[in-house]
Amino acid sequence: MQTLKHRPALNRTRKRKRTKVKISRKRLLLAGAAAVLLVMIGRSLLPALGISAPGIGGGAEDAPTEVQTKAPPAPTIDLNGVMVQGGGTPMITLNPGLVRLGGGVTVSGSGFDQGSMVDVYLGPSSTPGQKKPPSGAADAKPKQVATAKAGKWGVFTANFTMPSKMTVPVQEVTAQARGSDQVAKADASVAQGAGQATLSAVVGKPGDTINMTVKGFSPGEQLNVYWGRINGDPNLTLKADEGGAVGKTPIRVGVTAVGQTSLVVVGKTSGAAASAPFQVLRLYPSIKLAPYAVKATQKISFSGSGFAPGERVLVRLNAAGGQPVMAIPTDDAGTFKGAGITMPFQLKGAQSLVFTGEQSRAAVSSGFTILPFTPQARTNAYGGLPGTVVNFYATQFAPNEAVHVTVKTSKGAKPQLVAAFRVDAKGAARAVGQYTIPGDTENTVVFQLHGQRSDATATVNFKVDQSGGPVDIPSAKPYVVPKDLEN
Repeated sequence: MQTLKHRPALNRTRKRKRTKVKISRKRLLLAGAAAVLLVMIGRSLLPALGISAPGIGGGAEDAPTEVQTKAPPAPTIDLNGVMVQGGGTPMITLNPGLVRLGGGVTVSGSGFDQGSMVDVYLGPSSTPGQKKPPSGAADAKPKQVATAKAGKWGVFTANFTMPSKMTVPVQEVTAQARGSDQVAKADASVAQGAGQATLSAVVGKPGDTINMTVKGFSPGEQLNVYWGRINGDPNLTLKADEGGAVGKTPIRVGVTAVGQTSLVVVGKTSGAAASAPFQVLRLYPSIKLAPYAVKATQKISFSGSGFAPGERVLVRLNAAGGQPVMAIPTDDAGTFKGAGITMPFQLKGAQSLVFTGEQSRAAVSSGFTILPFTPQARTNAYGGLPGTVVNFYATQFAPNEAVHVTVKTSKGAKPQLVAAFRVDAKGAARAVGQYTIPGDTENTVVFQLHGQRSDATATVNFKVDQSGGPVDIPSAKPYVVPKDLEN
């Protein structure tokens, strides 16, 4: 009796299980039909829109080899003379922007429609002036490399690997939203290859000779060699052999900052770079002056050593900066000789010359002295009576300068200009000028001979004898210095 009572419940349970099975099978059939329908729509509609997407019509490896990527909208805003986008347009950035072959690249995009699928393509750059790959090259046409979905605010991130072979150093990355005109582009620079540089020494000063060996560059390309930098004019240019290498080659340590630096080799065609560490030692230049004491119009000669080879040495007076008074080139050993400067009249006493390497900035100074002129003079007689005609003899004035003669005829009298003459190249003069001792002159007449360039003075005392009575001598007219004796 108990068994019969439970049979209706058991039957109802079996019926519910059969119903669930039927419903599950029906749902699976409907889902399968929907999937097939979506694939058919994708195969027919998306290619008509010019869009290629992985998983439709095959995987990424089955994608069409030719892809027509769209161009971003033309710039519309004039900013400082340059046409730019006015905002609200899609944009992508690449990290890194300089990537090695086979290296990973992250594409960060913004400005796309939220929820849109964005396909990423890699192809040759469309920038004017960029080298184009041959038509048959593997990278001659754009290829899809990634797909991402734009999230909130239209932002997406995608990653791809740069191919291991490229024929041009710049590739264009295009992010294109499916079924939309939203598109953005950015260029990726490719460093093709990784060169190696080896030095025979790791320590030295500018001008020292070391040996360098490099490899890993493109065959026959030009190699630019830099010390402590990677731009500007190279310190040296070499040419790689058929294997992309340069054998043991002597080079000179270039001018760069003292301390730890690098020698950098850059392939002009491939963009490959190699570096080697190097410790640059300080330069210790020295200067030899001759003589160390001169007068104005005399020349100081100097020679130097310990500067960088082939640089100019800037010479300044009493200062480490400002306008140099001359520039002297050094030879291949960083030395120079046979230079000199003639001293002007305006300099007096202790002076210094500062020598600075134009490239190395190595500096050294050397002192010298400007000696004063100490002229001597005498008259044609040591004394005489009023009416005596006096002329002058002088030595040790500055070469070829004018000398002005003044006289004081009495104590407390104002000096009076009475004569002028010019000394010769040795600073001497003989029996020049003329002055008559006045009749009312007291015991002594004082003559001062003043050099107009050297600012040096010689003094002569002339003793006047007593005449015993009045002497009738006409007064002399005021003396006027001729133009050619003004200095």
